[in-house]
Amino acid sequence: MPTSENPDSTPSAAPSAARATARSAAPAGGNYRRDIDGLRGLAIALVVFFHVFIGRVSSGVDVFLLIGGIFFFAPQIRNALNPTGQTLFQAVVRLLRRLYPALLTVIAASLLIGLLVYPRSRWAQLGEDATASLLYVQNLHLAEQSQDYAAIGLDVSVFQHIWSMSAQLQIYLGSLVVILLAALLFGVRGRRGESSPENSARNSVRSSARTGTGAVALSWLLVVATVTSFLYAVYLHSTEQGWNYYSPLSRFWEIGLGGLLGMFLLRRTIPVALAGWRWVAGVVGIVLIIGTGVFLDGAEQFPGPWTLVPLVGAALVILSGNRVDDGRHPTGVTRMLGTRPFQTLGRISYALYLWHWPLLVLATFHFSDGAASGSDEEGQTALQGITASLGVPLGLAVGSGVILLSLGLAWATQRFIETPLRQTRKPARAWLPDRASVRLALRNRRGITVVTAISVATVGVLVSGPAIRHTADSDEVGFNAADLDPELYPGPRALLDGAPVDDTVPVAPLSEDVPDYYPPTGPDGCAGLFGQAAPVLTQEFNNSDIPCAYGDVDAERTMYIAGSSHAEHFVPTLDVIGKDEGIRVIPLLKMGCVIGMPLPKPDGSEYPECEEWNELAQQHIIDNPPTDGVFINTTRPLNPNGSGVDYAPQELVDLVARFTDEGIHTWGMRDTPWLRDDEGGVDARLCVLDGKYARDDSDDTVQDCGKPRSTVRAETNPALGEYDGLDITMLDVTDAMCSEDRCPGVVGNVLVYRDSSHLTNTFAEMLAPEVRRQMFAA
Repeated sequence: MPTSENPDSTPSAAPSAARATARSAAPAGGNYRRDIDGLRGLAIALVVFFHVFIGRVSSGVDVFLLIGGIFFFAPQIRNALNPTGQTLFQAVVRLLRRLYPALLTVIAASLLIGLLVYPRSRWAQLGEDATASLLYVQNLHLAEQSQDYAAIGLDVSVFQHIWSMSAQLQIYLGSLVVILLAALLFGVRGRRGESSPENSARNSVRSSARTGTGAVALSWLLVVATVTSFLYAVYLHSTEQGWNYYSPLSRFWEIGLGGLLGMFLLRRTIPVALAGWRWVAGVVGIVLIIGTGVFLDGAEQFPGPWTLVPLVGAALVILSGNRVDDGRHPTGVTRMLGTRPFQTLGRISYALYLWHWPLLVLATFHFSDGAASGSDEEGQTALQGITASLGVPLGLAVGSGVILLSLGLAWATQRFIETPLRQTRKPARAWLPDRASVRLALRNRRGITVVTAISVATVGVLVSGPAIRHTADSDEVGFNAADLDPELYPGPRALLDGAPVDDTVPVAPLSEDVPDYYPPTGPDGCAGLFGQAAPVLTQEFNNSDIPCAYGDVDAERTMYIAGSSHAEHFVPTLDVIGKDEGIRVIPLLKMGCVIGMPLPKPDGSEYPECEEWNELAQQHIIDNPPTDGVFINTTRPLNPNGSGVDYAPQELVDLVARFTDEGIHTWGMRDTPWLRDDEGGVDARLCVLDGKYARDDSDDTVQDCGKPRSTVRAETNPALGEYDGLDITMLDVTDAMCSEDRCPGVVGNVLVYRDSSHLTNTFAEMLAPEVRRQMFAA
């Protein structure tokens, strides 16, 4: 995010003996780099366009991080090496004074609009996200919730984009502390007496030597920290990409690389012999920056090694704008970035980044009819922008409106909030304001008004989260099926046995917290992530000694449940059956990876980890055969995006044949209906939470938060007949989920789906008697 300023022409105050190092740390010397402002403009244009219309991560945020490092580390190192430089407190105040007012304005406005637009069921999450954003911990909050960044749907956080500013500020604050501590270690701070006329002649050489040594040491410290962070990001990319994406430790290297660029290359002039290559470097850099969002999945790849593609591109663009030895004028990309459109966008880039996402999310929700699905780990297409939620004509119109409104609000925010509150003069070094400054501030009515308004708004936002959460918690209906009254919540028995349904009770389970709907394999760390290839056999993704097991965990009898999340959502079902039958249920699960049928990732990109996992998981089953077979899915939706009726892929037939040859029985579950067809998808949870669900006796059956059975199910189980002669028991719970005509989102007052295709834990538990009957009745 665009949070750092292009430096002015004020000469460095670093002592002369450190000039060789300090000079390279002065990013722009006497020339204002308009082209870098223009590069910010290009970056924010990419961010907004990709968020609104593409729904993918562009390279814009990474370019912002690089630019931020350029204009952060060099000035802070100079300040730390200057005995009269700003204190840590002053540096933090200056940073927050530039960033916080605009952030607070957008968060407070978005919170108020969200409370008006959203139904009561969404308020708690809205308040929590606002609090996390205002405290600059939104990245950690999202990592904990495992949010899928960039997928714009109906369940995306209004403040999700604040993750990048949170990570950046965390890096800035941590770096400030380390830099100032290192300066103290080298004895270049807290010795103002050495600069007095009486002592200057005696101590100048000693002070200059310390400053020079400190500058070199801090430069090397930045090199080591940047390399270490990069290696850490590469490691996490293959083990825990969800945390890797949001972690400040993983993101540090992008800012650190910018710092090194600013310290050692930004002021270097280009030899005349190479001047002709400037436009080539600039064009290649632009192509790398723009092409990143088109050809790379940033949510899955960044901040891993592929992040070097847009960062190298940004570096080429910046360096192509360096001075030439003969002083010739800039050409090519440098001149283009200096034009008015890019300069204007660069000037309002911070405010534009703040405004565009909340407006996009709120507009998507407001103009949606509730038919769009939220984020899901399977079945997504590459198109996840606003047109995927609203359709192409309406999506283009609303998206364009969002961009225009964002531009207007960004201009006003920059003009009336950012600029007036920005610190214009460097204060004298002090840990606390002196009495004269305090008296002067108290006489400034405008200043008092601004501080009061900021304080009141801050307290209001911070208090709103816990207050709304307390109210929402009292409205939630429990998730444990055993705690629900079977007379009021018959669930699948309403369809299987014709059990009566009381239309006066609320639907269960209901909660805004998506993780509440997930099976225990999620919090236990017993399902492999996208970046993992090895089967997960112990908790915490193989980092614990506790085996992954459910049902009767001490039983000698064993059964595997293997596959993707569409096998995983039956874990609560088999957990109940395993406890009743004395079977230890062992999960072999991986996100988006069907055992026996490796698929691409949800965005269509290659998924080599799935292929490797498939080989390892199948071999593990064969090498460690279960006593009671393997539970897998035997069908899939006809289309890659999860729409259409189901069919029996030959790859799954071949898998069952392999298990049969090895003497292993298969429990073949027909995949559950996916609420997606040619007209789009329905997120059943959001449909109910948003108050769009009508009871089963409604004349308008479209409001059952479901789909026609004929569009999502074949007339009969397509697996029947395909597995003849193989050791398999066919399982099918379609009649427990669908009537003759409809597959609704709610059955027997119980929410069936947590999204558009995955079962809630509660409904999965309630399926246990029927699944057990089909498995063991004979």
